[in-house]
Amino acid sequence: MRDYFKICLLPVALAAVVFGLQISACNPGSNGTVGSDGGITGSRGGAGGTFLTLTNLGLGGVSSNNGGAGGSTGAPAWPPVGYVNVTNVSYGAYALGPLLSSLAASTGGQSGSGGGGGTSGACAGLFGVVRDFKMGDQPGGHPDFQVPSPTDDRGIVTDTLGGDGKPVYANPGGTTPTTTGQANFDQWYRDVDGVNMSYVLGLHFVQNGNVVTFAASIGNTGVANSYYFPLDGQGWNDQARGDDGKMHNFAFTTEIHTSFTYNGGEVFTFQGDDDVWVFINNHRAIDLGGIHKQETQTVNLDAQASTLGISTGNSYDLAVFNAERHTTQSNFRIDTTLVFTDCGQINGIIF
Repeated sequence: MRDYFKICLLPVALAAVVFGLQISACNPGSNGTVGSDGGITGSRGGAGGTFLTLTNLGLGGVSSNNGGAGGSTGAPAWPPVGYVNVTNVSYGAYALGPLLSSLAASTGGQSGSGGGGGTSGACAGLFGVVRDFKMGDQPGGHPDFQVPSPTDDRGIVTDTLGGDGKPVYANPGGTTPTTTGQANFDQWYRDVDGVNMSYVLGLHFVQNGNVVTFAASIGNTGVANSYYFPLDGQGWNDQARGDDGKMHNFAFTTEIHTSFTYNGGEVFTFQGDDDVWVFINNHRAIDLGGIHKQETQTVNLDAQASTLGISTGNSYDLAVFNAERHTTQSNFRIDTTLVFTDCGQINGIIF
């Protein structure tokens, strides 16, 4: 596991409603209980690790020291306290959290010598990072956003993640049909002052038949259309008109890291635009690179187990990278049967 801090949202009462039996608890302990203040205690904590003080995220308090006492804030239901742009979509919802820079300055980790506090709850969402860029047709804008002509562009990144958990540009010294070189691409999923603004992002999943789904997208059977614009009114807020006739903040990337237990039979499907790369066990499993309308790929983990280097009964990293690079739509949908073992890992802050 790389140096991430783990975010665990633990709404015990909503576990069955939100995830049914599909998603496991965040770092569960075998004998955990809910403390009187709504925090988490555990006589035998889960896996050891270093945990963020979650009250600063509006996600409730968790401390980790041989299953130590929970924080002063109770574990809340969705949406997290203080988040903005809380938006119900076709399936689930999204919400925008604090700037990552302000979070880093105001929070401190709590070490866990004996493991995290236990709980019988489940994650009400996955948490990651969304980075806002200026569109390339604006002064000081990023040339990879809005300017390149739309086209599929496979093979932008290599088939394995870099040692820092980021996609590796596959064309050093060159370009691709929709990207302007390695230096500019390396800014997509890294925090760069004056180039991007990075926020915590929450995605609320819901049960959808035998999968769990987050869908901010169009063309979903039986539900209303929706779009994925978590940064409206935030960040650089250089706006353009979308297909829905409204002004939106385009030009952003989304990065999600989590882990799952491979039990056999799992699938993971992404549908959306523009670029999407999904890595399982650091191996590229989905490549939807390029500026394009909604496209879909599915990973059947059993069929690709050898390529991905996975075997049943073990836990592996999952990383999802998306880029919204061109008007006039923004679609983001995940359907999966994966059993997540945490609620998201945000890189860049080491505790």
